[in-house]
Parts: sequence; C-alpha cells; structure tokens
Amino acid sequence: VRYNLEDDMVRSLDGFRLRGAGGAEVPLAEVVNIREKQGCSRITREDGKREVAITAETDKAITNNNKVLEALARDGLYDLTKSYGLRAVLAGRAEEQKTTLADMKTGTMIGLVGIYIILAWVFASYIRPLVVMSIIPLGFVGAAIGHMLLGFDLTVLSLIALAGLSGIVVNDSIILVRTIDERISAGEPVFEGIIRGTRDRLRAVILTSATTIAGLTPLLFETSLQARFLIPMAVTIIFGLMVTTFLVLLVAPSIIAIQHDIETGIDRLRKTFRQKWAATAELK
Repeated sequence: VRYNLEDDMVRSLDGFRLRGAGGAEVPLAEVVNIREKQGCSRITREDGKREVAITAETDKAITNNNKVLEALARDGLYDLTKSYGLRAVLAGRAEEQKTTLADMKTGTMIGLVGIYIILAWVFASYIRPLVVMSIIPLGFVGAAIGHMLLGFDLTVLSLIALAGLSGIVVNDSIILVRTIDERISAGEPVFEGIIRGTRDRLRAVILTSATTIAGLTPLLFETSLQARFLIPMAVTIIFGLMVTTFLVLLVAPSIIAIQHDIETGIDRLRKTFRQKWAATAELK
C-alpha cells in the first residue's frame, strides 16, 4: 500500500527491510517466504463493494489469534486503512468467535432466567433463588485459576463449559439451602439452623462435586488430538467445582444470615414507625 505501482514489486520486496522492537533491521526474505504466482482473474465484491481478503495462520507456539487481533488494532490498522479511504473488517475465525460469543450471551441469559424460575417455583420465594445462584459467578474464579495453573488460554469452549458449570454448581447450593430452610421452618433459631444445616450437608456437597471431578480428571491427561480440544472444558468444570464446593459452604450460609439481618432490621424499622405513628395519633 506504500509503494508506487510502476515499481517492480518483487525486486522492491527483495531489498525491503523490517525493523524489530529492539531497533535491529533484517531483510524481509529472512522472515517470510515470497512466492510468485498468477493472481485471481476475478474481482470479488461484498455488499457491492470491492474487497481484498488477506489471510494468515497463527503460530500457536508463539501467540494466539486474540493477541494478533489486539496488536493489529493497537498498532494502527484502522488508522492506516482510513487514511487511504479503505475499510478493514476482521472476518474468518474472528467473525465466527464474535458471533459465537453473542449467541452464548443470549443463551446464558435464557439459561439463568430458566434456573431462577425453576428455583423460585421450588422454594416458593423470590429471594432464595438468588441465594442459590450467588455461587455461580464464583465458578469463573476456579476456571481462571485452573487455566492459569495448567497453561491453557480461555477459549470459546471454556466459556461454553462455564455455562454448563452454572447448572452443576447450583446442585450443591440447592442441597445446602434446602436443608437450612427446613431447619429454620422447624422452629430452630436462624443461626443454629444455618450451622447445623451446613454440618448435615457437608458430606453430600463434597460427594456431589467429587464424583464429577473424578469422572472428568482423566480427560486432563489425554494426549490424542481428538480429545485435546476438550481439555479446556474439563479444566473449567474441574477447577470451577473445586473452588465452588469450598465457597458454597461459606457463601450461601453467609448470604442467608445477611438476608435474615436485613429482614430483622426492616421489621424493627416498621415497628418503630408504627409506634411513632400510634403515639402521634394519640396526641392528636
């Protein structure tokens, strides 16, 4: 895009030099392989506009697609094309990834709403489902830790596994919250019911997660090419469950206690307001 059309492009490229990050210059031929062949005999268009497709393969041992796309935007790709009256559009895998993420966002929202509706029906409450679902965001913490420890990048498959993990971690929370509610409904003080209910379901919560973790762990050591692309999914679910299994025993009971404190405080405010209102009415 910078050379005159009248120049001999191939010979010009032979003498073209690239400057690295350290300032050293190397010939273009040292870093790329130049092949000369007949170009396409047709002009491609999209939406009535002429286009030129530039494709490349990413060396996964050095970088990944997301880093390359970030570098293109950071280093002035769009400013360069704009200065020549052109428009750059990222397509291929970048376009597919963008479409997939948009679909996943919609699907995740539908799934979370469905989980909430089912839990609201089961618990006959609008608040208890929020207590149960409060553990869902914590699954991402475990997934991120697992990817960091094992050296994997967060991929689309990792995000898909996060959606599945949301349904799995809710099981532990349901078991725990249900038992606590039963003890409180039986007349036990709130804090005693929380402590005893958590103690009663400790083994069930651990076993529910441990069986899933044990079933998926062999996939982490799989070396076949057919199964390696599933490893990020396994990492997400395994480490997500490890973290949420521990945190659900702390977070869910704590939220129930906080909810009780808020309800108690509201009741006190209502009682105080009614007493003042009654006293004012007597004076009148």
